[in-house]
Amino acid sequence: MNVFVEPSDALPIVDLEIALPVGSLQDPAGQEGLAQLTGHLMRRGPRGLSQERFEDRLARLGARMSVEVSMRSTRVRATVLRRNLEPLLALLGDVVWHPALRGSDFSKLKRRAEAALTARLDDDQVLGAVCFREALFGEHPYGRTLSGHTDSLARISIQHAKEFYARNIARGAFLVGVSGDVSEAEVHSLVASHFPKVRRSRRNTSDVPATRARRGRHVVIVDKPERTQTQLIIGTLGARTRDRKLFPLLVSNTAFGGTFSGPLMQQVRGVRGWSYGAYSRLLHSTQRDAWYMSTAPAAEYSADCAALQLDLLERWVDGGTKQTELRFAQRYLINSHCFDRDTASKRLEARLDVELLDIPRSYVDKYDQLVARVTRQEANNATRARISDKDLTIVVVATASDVATSFERLPGVKSVEIVPFDRN
Repeated sequence: MNVFVEPSDALPIVDLEIALPVGSLQDPAGQEGLAQLTGHLMRRGPRGLSQERFEDRLARLGARMSVEVSMRSTRVRATVLRRNLEPLLALLGDVVWHPALRGSDFSKLKRRAEAALTARLDDDQVLGAVCFREALFGEHPYGRTLSGHTDSLARISIQHAKEFYARNIARGAFLVGVSGDVSEAEVHSLVASHFPKVRRSRRNTSDVPATRARRGRHVVIVDKPERTQTQLIIGTLGARTRDRKLFPLLVSNTAFGGTFSGPLMQQVRGVRGWSYGAYSRLLHSTQRDAWYMSTAPAAEYSADCAALQLDLLERWVDGGTKQTELRFAQRYLINSHCFDRDTASKRLEARLDVELLDIPRSYVDKYDQLVARVTRQEANNATRARISDKDLTIVVVATASDVATSFERLPGVKSVEIVPFDRN
């Protein structure tokens, strides 16, 4: 049985998780947001219990519960007092395999999702991040927004949610994880009593096409009135999870823009004071995901900040990382990694990720060694092989009339597109 247990008697509390390899990648085209709506609908409780009675049942058990939907997974998580483990486990089983999926709940959740999209327009940072992925990946599934958009939500009905559940969850694969004040034998016995026969998770790596970078440097200005501060994201494709260059690139990126002492932060904030934060992020998935730099300069400095970041990027790709910067990045990654495994629930999450997201087990078991063994040559070769300083997507949330001309003058820019911030 695909059950994972991380015992710990530190507290009389148990954390449980049912993990399913189903996420927004399974959203049909034109129905973006369906996976998230379905997950939230399941959270309203099982058949035979109103939402109010379901919440009361959780409260009487001393439990809390959440459903988190991401691009590749749906996670049903709960925490409960040790003495109430079995009744909560039975309740969780009903939530996942006998959900009510009521039309009245769906209508409320859909209105809430629509309101959240409207609220998102007020958050420039989130708005920029969503527009960046859409611009970078285009029609590829990685460009879909988890919460959908106004048009896609309008197309989704309760029947679509029920069909999505039946197709992807009702008889699909799942994993079970339990951590805390439990024993392995006890967990296996309880899961066997209250859950269907556990199947191994599906890995839909072949279902996702390869990502492609758009040639050249392309600017997208998300036009929003009266912006004195802008949100600036510059990026390209990064790495795949199963990429031999992933760890060298992870170390190199950490040295460049992953810490306060990296050249990106030092030049943007320390020397010029253009942005409070200046970081680069490396994402990875079954196909190449995004690598990007994010800053938040004032409108008057936005194009200058972008030009500086482009120059720093070129220096990083062409000149590589210094030995002292590399060693600092390795120590930082190794020393901070302890916080990813200092509790039983975190160790359990890592084990579930290995099975659910097709992450090599060595990434968890040998993380410190994989980071420590990276050489400067490997890091620099990985940067040149994976990070393009020529094929870039540049997204800025700003008042277009204030910045358009200066962004058109950035070196190597092939196109500038202006889109209204509320187009969705």
